Amino acid sequence: MDDNNLYGKAYGIGERGRHKTVASAFDAAFRELTTEKNAFFDSLVDNWKALFPDVPATPGRYEDGKIFIYVKNAPTSFVIRPKLRTIAARLAQLPGAPKKIDLRLEIHSRW
Repeated sequence: MDDNNLYGKAYGIGERGRHKTVASAFDAAFRELTTEKNAFFDSLVDNWKALFPDVPATPGRYEDGKIFIYVKNAPTSFVIRPKLRTIAARLAQLPGAPKKIDLRLEIHSRW
């Protein structure tokens, strides 16, 4: 059997990428398009500068119980990383805060 088709060599199952099925590819695409609604996160976005005026970051998104904090570049992430416990402790004191605060840093161009 010939490996060539109209578009070139056919890829094996292990070489096709991160999705094994079309359904998992669609699921990942829809997950990227939709955002979780969370009242605590919405209030955090609105009050971030008042809560943390000296932190060069911004809350980016809330996904699966994790709050992603966007920073501009890698050096900024190294400055903020030691402050994450303090930020999480302060967020835990806010009204409506979840029981477990899981913060993640992400370098993002949107910031």
